[in-house]
Amino acid sequence: MFSAASDLLRESLIDTLPVIPILLPVYIGLEYFSHHGGRDLVARLHINRRNGPLAGTVLGIIPQCGMSVLVTSFYLLRRVTTGTLLATYVATSDEAIPVLIASRSWLGLVGALVLVKAVAGIGWGYAVDALMPSDCDVSSTGDAGKLAPEKAIHMATVPWKEIFIHGLRRSLHIFSIVFVATLVIAALLEASPAGRLLELWRAHPYLQVAPVAVFGLIPNCAVSVAIVEAFLKAGLSPGAAVAGLCAGAGFGPIVLLKDADRRTALRMLLLTLCAAIVTGLLIDWLYPMVGWLPRVHAD
Repeated sequence: MFSAASDLLRESLIDTLPVIPILLPVYIGLEYFSHHGGRDLVARLHINRRNGPLAGTVLGIIPQCGMSVLVTSFYLLRRVTTGTLLATYVATSDEAIPVLIASRSWLGLVGALVLVKAVAGIGWGYAVDALMPSDCDVSSTGDAGKLAPEKAIHMATVPWKEIFIHGLRRSLHIFSIVFVATLVIAALLEASPAGRLLELWRAHPYLQVAPVAVFGLIPNCAVSVAIVEAFLKAGLSPGAAVAGLCAGAGFGPIVLLKDADRRTALRMLLLTLCAAIVTGLLIDWLYPMVGWLPRVHAD
């Protein structure tokens, strides 16, 4: 038993070590953008009711959980619409894109995921704004970068040393999560009852969507990493993976639950969950007919 556990640890470590040299430059680049280009981007978007969902989607696609915090802060200040916040939440990918890039198995999957989440974010955002009345005041959002409170997102210029240290810490943190997720999945695949359960799970992809979407609502980067790893290595369906990643909105929901009234926060999270589930079901329905979103099975 000890030998089997040792082999499992060694194989999981060998599988995950190659992600470090890829994650490190990705996260250093993201840290640099966050501190040197993020505020300018937010200011240039000129968020208003007409282009709000599009701007929110652009911000959400950037793999920085702080962007969802920023738009959430705008929402609490009544500067953006419900549809804009929903678009941001649906488009937010948290750590999914860096982990997919680091996997090197299906780099085309990154583009597919970004496209799906962008279309879903824009579509759901404009649909909600068309159907729901809004009482937000967007008349003063010409320079959106000046509207966010300091607690929303830290975009001050910092030295390169701090950027490198933050990028290194984040890379090691995500590596540890990937390693644990890989180890757990490998152990489950080795266990006979769990293996049979996974086969049943794979045989009914539509049943995966709702529970994975609910799981995705948990505001923790480990959740998005676990969903990606389950898709890459445990046969999670494309629709379930998309649903889980659409439901995940970084740390934005934490700010929403903390500072918004309970009814507003629950309504926003329910809208996000419903949008994620419907999007996931559509992906699983379209996948057999189109087949452009790669399905990755465990080796």
